[in-house]
Parts: sequence; C-alpha cells; structure tokens
Amino acid sequence: MRRMALAVLVGAALVPAVASPAAGKVPRGFFGVVPQASLRAADFDRMQGMGLSVRVPIYWYEVEPRPGEYEFAALDRTVEEATRVGARVLPVVFGSPSWLEPEAARPPLGPALSSWREFLARLVQRYGPHGELWSEDPNGTPLHRWQIWNEPNFPLFWRPRPSPRGYARLLHAAATVIRAKDRGATIIAAGVAPVEVGMAPWTFLRRLYRVPGARRDFDVAALHPYAPYLGWVREEIGLVRSAMAAGGDRDKPLQLTELGVASDGTFPSAFDKGLTGQAAFLRRVLRLVADNRHRWRIAGADWFTWQDSSAADPHCVFCEFAGLFDASGEPKPAWAAFRSVVAAAPPGMQPRIRH
Repeated sequence: MRRMALAVLVGAALVPAVASPAAGKVPRGFFGVVPQASLRAADFDRMQGMGLSVRVPIYWYEVEPRPGEYEFAALDRTVEEATRVGARVLPVVFGSPSWLEPEAARPPLGPALSSWREFLARLVQRYGPHGELWSEDPNGTPLHRWQIWNEPNFPLFWRPRPSPRGYARLLHAAATVIRAKDRGATIIAAGVAPVEVGMAPWTFLRRLYRVPGARRDFDVAALHPYAPYLGWVREEIGLVRSAMAAGGDRDKPLQLTELGVASDGTFPSAFDKGLTGQAAFLRRVLRLVADNRHRWRIAGADWFTWQDSSAADPHCVFCEFAGLFDASGEPKPAWAAFRSVVAAAPPGMQPRIRH
C-alpha cells in the first residue's frame, strides 16, 4: 500500500494525550504490521508468539485473473503461515481485474458490482467460518474481519477521482454479501490518509456519513495518520473522531491500519528520521496510541511496513525505507523498538465490536 507524502497543516485543538488507567493493556492483535511484499515463512517465524495482526492485501486482479478462475495458492500460504505463528490476518480487498475495469484503481461500480459481490462471497466461502481452507487445515483460524478497499480519498487508489458516494455503494455491496455469509463478520471501512492530492480524510468521512445508511455498512472506521510529528498524529485522530461524531458514530471504533516513518528517504523529508530516529518515533507513537486507546476508541494500530522495498516508490518519499527490516532482511533498530512496545503491553481481552 502506497501513498504520497503528508501535506496537511491542520489547526484544530490537539486531542489530549493523557494516559488512561488501563494504559498499555491492549487486546491481543492490537498491534500489527503491513507488508509491502509477500511474506516468507522466515518472516512469520519472527512474529512467533507476539500476537500480531498482519494486514494482508487481497488483490482481486491477482486472485481472479480471469472471470470465475481463482488462484488461491499464494493467499492460502499466507493465511496458513499466519495461523501457524498465532498472528491474526486482516485482509484488505482491493483492485479491479483487467477483464472488468481498465485500471485496478477504478472501482467496480454499476453493472460490475455483481462481479464484486461474487468475488467477496467466494472469499468468505474459502476463508470465513466453515471455509474450504479449514476443511484442509482444521487447526486454522477463520477470517472474520474484512477491510474494504484502500485509501479511496486518494486518486492513486480511486479513479478517476475520490467519491464518498461511490465508495458508499461499493461498501454497501460488500457488507451485504459478507454479513449474509458470516453473521459474526466485522466490516472495516477503507483507511483514509492525509495525502497531497485528493480529499482530506475528515472531509471524505463527513461526506460519506451524508449518504443515507452508509454508517450501518461498517463496524470500524479506519485512518492512516501519516505524520512526521506526534502532534500531527493527535490532530488527525481528533479531526476524524470529530467527523465520526458529527455523523452519529461517536462510539464506533477507529483502527489505524497504516502509520509510520522511515529510516531514510529518496530525498530530504521530515519523514526521514534516520535509523535511531525511526525507532524512537515508532516507540513514542505506538505508546501514545496504546495509552489513549480508550479515550480515542482505537481498535488497533498497524505499522507500515514490515520490510524496506528494493525499489523506489514514485508516489511516496519515504515508503521505500519505512520497514522494520532493511531490504536484505536484516533487522533495523525499529524492530527492537517494535518488539519492546508489544512486549510491554500485556494482552487483554479481545475488543467487542457492536454490529
């Protein structure tokens, strides 16, 4: 998942960063990671026993490259490896296939919605409760959480331009199918990010809430609070929570499905903190979120990303170097910082989501 550099200067009052009485005691799976590339068995071995959430992209165009032909092998391996080490998979479904739309970022609206529904039904049939995969692997953990699309407020991921009303149609179709197949499913809205070109997250959400019935189609909202300073992270969370309250969703959980900074950059940027600076920022921001998770009603926080990329990203000044490991797989100081934060937060009960 990629995005452009943060370019938002917000002036709202900061959300207080006062620790709650249960500071640090987060549910198992509260902390997670977002890989840029496919994870290997050795990557999952490193997660053993940490109780992490792993946000895994399900690219429609890869899984169903031709109508009605499904290629599940790679996704099966990822889900099974996660189960093996006790990690929770959070799938994010995105990317129209070329047989349906000319661009992956062009959403399947109009007549294409029927194919979208069929694809999601097929995913739940394979990975949900009583899924086909679990008949082959009875010790596996069925998927109940589904995130629908990625950053629809950003033209890179939603062509030709962001449309809260269009996203509401896509989300409604997805929620209807998934809930019909799994009454216990949790629908997570697409993460919205403060990008240079596009619609501000809080503006997108305010407009989404104006669509009749839209708020009933997701159980958890999502934000990608990219910022090089903790104060900006607080402001973004505060502005999104205000938009949710205005839409009648004051008590709905909010998940931070991407956040992070880098240890280097393609050119000078405030997101480039250096090796030790990245680790220090990671430690501070994850502790901030954990300490205030009740106040801000945070359902989880996922670090972008697991490992540095071996290629530059033309749409992002820092994504190439945002990993916990470098491109060769060697751990950076951020990995030790991440492990220390996770280890210092004793696991509590799993959060209960109201449907």
